[in-house]
Amino acid sequence: MEDFFCKKFNDSLSLSYVLFNRVEQNVFNSSKRFNLSISELSMLEVINKSPIHGKMIGDIAGELMITPSSVTIAVNRLERKGYVFRKKSETDGRQVFVNLTEKGRHADRIYKRFRKNMARDILKGMSDCEKLMLIECVDRMNDFLLSRINKSILNRDGLKNTA
Repeated sequence: MEDFFCKKFNDSLSLSYVLFNRVEQNVFNSSKRFNLSISELSMLEVINKSPIHGKMIGDIAGELMITPSSVTIAVNRLERKGYVFRKKSETDGRQVFVNLTEKGRHADRIYKRFRKNMARDILKGMSDCEKLMLIECVDRMNDFLLSRINKSILNRDGLKNTA
């Protein structure tokens, strides 16, 4: 019986991953105002967490769990598209912060609104108990995934893994 649930969950999870990506990309591909990928929108969201000072490349990379060189390439592309700009630190000229332009803030607001509406629609019709159970299940899944990422980082860096 455990194999049935495991296969069913695996199939559902795989389909959900594909569908989430497709729905998000379709919404933004159909918009004539934005020429952004979902990964670029995610980057705008991270940058907008520090709207006054901006974010440094390394901080963005850490939050998105990608390499700083990948962030630099994406920031270059976003800068050419007019969504971000770079600004040197006033206290340390070696530090460069990435900030959103008004166009970038607008795209981030629309993306957040879209995701909030999607979450609201998914939860519609569920009891509070069902909503809580869904959130707990997703949190448990995220904890598992983060533990796997942390374990692979420890192994990659040549550190002993005691977990």
